[in-house]
Amino acid sequence: MLKKCLKSVLFWLIFLPAFYTLSGFIILPWWAQTKLPTLLQEKLGLSISIEKVLFNPFTFELHVNNLALHDTNGSSVVSLEHLYVNYEPTSLFKKEFFIQSLLLDKPFVDLKIDPNGNLALLSIFPKSSTDDNLTTHDNSLVMPFIIEHVEIQNAQSTFTDERPNIPFKFDIGPINYTVNNLSFYKDDLSIHALKVMFQNEEKISIASSASFEPLKFYGELNIVRLPLSNFWKYALPTIPVTLTQGELSLRVPFSIDLSKEKPLVSLEKASASLDSVRLVDNENKPVIEVPSFNLETIDFDLQTSNISIEKATITKPFVDIQLEKDYTLNLVRLFTPKSPSTQVKVQSSAKQETNNTWKFALKTLEVKEATVDVRDQNVKSAPAHFAPLKLTAQNITQDMNNPITYDFNSTLDTTATLNFKGTFIPATASLDIAINANKLSLEKAQPYIALYTTTLIQDGALSLNSKIKASFDKQTTFKIEGDATVSKFSLADKFRNSLVAWETLNFSNFSYTLSPSTLSIQNIALDKPYINLDIKKDGTTNFSNLLKTSSTPSKAPSKMKKTSPAKNEAMAIFIGNIVLKRGTTHFKDASLLLPFATFADRLNGSMSTLDTKNTKPSVLKLEGKVDKYGYAKIDGSVLPFDLKNRANLKILFKNIDMPSLSPYSGKFVGYAIKEGKLSMDLNYKIKKGLMEGANKINLDSLTLGDKIESADATNLPLGLAIAILKDSKGQIDIDLPVSGDLNDPEFRYGSIVWKAIGNLIGSIATSPFKLLGSILGIETENLKSIDFAAGEYALIDSEEEKMAQYQQILEKRSELNLIVTPSFNETLDTKALQEQNVTAQIEAMTPKKSKEDDSYSKAIKKLFIQKYSSDDYNKLLKSYKDENLDIGAINDNLISKIAENIIIAPEALQNLALKRSDTIIQTMITKHKIAPARLIKNEPKASDAIRDEWVGCEITVRN
Repeated sequence: MLKKCLKSVLFWLIFLPAFYTLSGFIILPWWAQTKLPTLLQEKLGLSISIEKVLFNPFTFELHVNNLALHDTNGSSVVSLEHLYVNYEPTSLFKKEFFIQSLLLDKPFVDLKIDPNGNLALLSIFPKSSTDDNLTTHDNSLVMPFIIEHVEIQNAQSTFTDERPNIPFKFDIGPINYTVNNLSFYKDDLSIHALKVMFQNEEKISIASSASFEPLKFYGELNIVRLPLSNFWKYALPTIPVTLTQGELSLRVPFSIDLSKEKPLVSLEKASASLDSVRLVDNENKPVIEVPSFNLETIDFDLQTSNISIEKATITKPFVDIQLEKDYTLNLVRLFTPKSPSTQVKVQSSAKQETNNTWKFALKTLEVKEATVDVRDQNVKSAPAHFAPLKLTAQNITQDMNNPITYDFNSTLDTTATLNFKGTFIPATASLDIAINANKLSLEKAQPYIALYTTTLIQDGALSLNSKIKASFDKQTTFKIEGDATVSKFSLADKFRNSLVAWETLNFSNFSYTLSPSTLSIQNIALDKPYINLDIKKDGTTNFSNLLKTSSTPSKAPSKMKKTSPAKNEAMAIFIGNIVLKRGTTHFKDASLLLPFATFADRLNGSMSTLDTKNTKPSVLKLEGKVDKYGYAKIDGSVLPFDLKNRANLKILFKNIDMPSLSPYSGKFVGYAIKEGKLSMDLNYKIKKGLMEGANKINLDSLTLGDKIESADATNLPLGLAIAILKDSKGQIDIDLPVSGDLNDPEFRYGSIVWKAIGNLIGSIATSPFKLLGSILGIETENLKSIDFAAGEYALIDSEEEKMAQYQQILEKRSELNLIVTPSFNETLDTKALQEQNVTAQIEAMTPKKSKEDDSYSKAIKKLFIQKYSSDDYNKLLKSYKDENLDIGAINDNLISKIAENIIIAPEALQNLALKRSDTIIQTMITKHKIAPARLIKNEPKASDAIRDEWVGCEITVRN
């Protein structure tokens, strides 16, 4: 019995180990390899394939080769080339489940999203029923679970999304993951290490420690130069701009505590960088390039809802900004989605919004060595090139009331420099800027003014040192103050002929305020200004037609609600002082018969305070050189903003070369000027729109040249005027008062002056002796003629005084000649000559020494009877006696009756006139010593009687 029992024990001792060994090495692997996939398919609906299973029942080591899970199409979704598990069964005595090693070699996961948005990985799992979902499972561990070492080697994954038009596919791996001491004991820490490779380079790594009781994670995430261009179009398919280059690097030390009611997640001193970023437009032209973008010391705290970044640095970026044809920025267009994406509206209570307000702080943003090109496609111009550009901004937070400080520095187009420094408050859109700009090219403005004018800015630079304070909140406020200089400015017409230029125009201590509207400039200094005025043949000037007229029809006004117009107060203007130095002007006039050109230089002047709130006049001073040797000076006081109300001006011109004015004298008076100098002393007073002017004009040695035929020339005796006005020293002094009403819309200063000159010369032509008398201080009222008795040519005593005055005039006006016009009066002189003829006949018929009584009356009787008859004589004598006439009256009447029958030939009257002129001329030559060449005799002519008694020979003067 004992033997039989021993045999039975021996059998079991041999059989059980043998069966255990057979089961472990053969049966279990065979079952797992052949039966387990079928069982899983039947029970769980999982399609699994296993190539080979090895198990060592003594070491408890399990090897599984080529394990795969398949989808409904039979494609491998999850696969594993080799699985190794090393279990430690002795740990059961310690009431724990302990795995020495868990190794997975070359696992693969296919993450595919089909066109319907379904993840293929999920299709390998059967759908759970509602009852199963409602089943409550106890997830608590029966005993502690420990894995000493977990390692995943050379894992691979492919992500594919077939929803886009061009399916997106991305390969991930190899992935290596190691865990040591994976324990579920309280406060036990496990050590984790994850490394992910892309394109054969390690890109992502995580080194961390974790505990499952409580659930906490500590560690550091590192991403090294992860390429972003592969994900751009997939992640942002509706953004027109394309990322062709770009690498992301991260270092994120993290701490996560999920054991609390509110998770504790924090990042401390993390850093991030974007390198080699390149964004292009649809024409593959670079829009933004960022070689380096670094974020330093990033702190994140979920519990306090706080994010802070110590410093953000962008190094050597390039940005291409373009204002496109529709006046939108290219960056706005390129970063605006083509079609708005559907956004899920998340409703949250006001309480949640208040409690979850995030705090953000970027202490310093720094842009270094940037390049920015700005181009306006609406005009033809080269882009503005900002390089190198530097920007520093500080204290950027979520608090919109927190002031952001900034400092902007840049070089513009290699020559100009810009510096903006100040603060900005987003809540009120308030700006405080200190601007320092040097040598900003004004030529950059040319394409924009070309829309409205034909002028060309050929040169010019603006320098500005100012401060701006502005707010664009509910009420807009704006104030700028500082200094500004425009240097080397040159403005030309479309033919590139200079119009206006200056060396420097400086505005010192200027200030402008929007509300109330005020402009204040302490000093304006203009150095070496230049103006070129050119009058063309058609009368237009080079300043005519400088403005373009728009051919584009104005848009119809939009329908808007009518609002009452605001009362706009006039701007208050204060200008402390204006100084002009070294000015030059050129003037040409091609509209004349002879082209005219002159210049003025060395112009220096000033104007004192201009103030719209003060009635004190501004003092004006200006002087300079005119032409080669001329001089001009202006002094006065004016109210610049109310010139019509009050102005006193004194304008002085001296030593102006008059031959250069021949083009104007030729056009308007028909003569060139051979020689002469012009000086003028002009005084004007304007009060309440009424102008009174006193013009003192001096012409030195004025001599007219050749006559010029001109349709515009006035028919004025200019030569005579000059001869009358010019004294013995060659001087002509003229007092020419003018007046006018500036309130009259027809008022023209030139017309008033020219009218005064015309009146002056016209009065010379009509009354030369009157002007001569006023100039020489002599009485000239009766100098128009030398009077003679009827029928006589002998000078009477009263005319001797006139002859002396003629002598005085000719001596003091060496260019004048005396014009004597032989004159007769047909009525008076004929009657006188008839009577003289009768008297001569009577004297001839009267004996010289006759003693006969009344021989004179007898001679008259005899002569009357010869002319008429005895009966006529008797009848006439009887009528005279009936009238009780005495003998003398009877004789006179008889002589008159006889004279009526005497015929006087016209030649006799002309001879009488010639004798009279000869008498005048001979008297002037012999008695008054006047050169015969200066005494000119006209042709005889009839003249009117003077007081029905005298006949005057007209005396005039001419040059």
